[in-house]
Amino acid sequence: MWAELRAHGPLGPMHPADAEDVAAVARETMRRAARHVDRIAEALPSLGISGRPGLPPRRRPDAVERAEVDALAAEIGGLPAALEACLREIGHTWFAGDYSALRIGCPHGAPVQGGPPGPAYPDPLCLPDAARLRWEWDLRTADPERRAEEQGFVFDFAPDEYHKAGVSGAAHTIVLPDRRADPVLRGVAGRPGVTLVEYLRASVAWGGFPGWEFGAEPVPDALRALRAVPDF
Repeated sequence: MWAELRAHGPLGPMHPADAEDVAAVARETMRRAARHVDRIAEALPSLGISGRPGLPPRRRPDAVERAEVDALAAEIGGLPAALEACLREIGHTWFAGDYSALRIGCPHGAPVQGGPPGPAYPDPLCLPDAARLRWEWDLRTADPERRAEEQGFVFDFAPDEYHKAGVSGAAHTIVLPDRRADPVLRGVAGRPGVTLVEYLRASVAWGGFPGWEFGAEPVPDALRALRAVPDF
């Protein structure tokens, strides 16, 4: 189904019934993805997690956040169906941190060698919530010079592989508004042109740490236990 939707490219004005069909596919996709994200999040404490203080691995969206998604979609000029459903059904996800059982992290501040993609920069899954999109959109709309310079609104969807590893970096971004059902996620190392749904599938397939797909070394047993075949 997603391959067919992507083949259409940007979606023009649709009949309400067709628009609802696309939205329904996106919602079901993200509900299934959310179950995998929850499963991985529940397992992280057993892996010696040391994440950002006060930042939980998961926080499910509530009714207030879903209403905020509606408001943002109207203000921005529409959101891609996959992104809108991700904000509604998955929401805040932050798997970045140090994990002793996965051999992830920089002990004693030691620099990470090389660069992404690969296990040294495992790209732990991080997903935004509606509050993040609201914050970035308000910053952009409050700055006339920024609005004039930008071609579209560049949403910093998540930190890039460097930032997730505690090294100065950039971001994975989505340019909005975007009339495609499944937007391209720019700046993902080793995955040029990857879409949001494709990225989530890779993340689930690699237990929330898709950078391991590019590694030659054996996968740790703890990570192998988190992996699953995506059902979305």
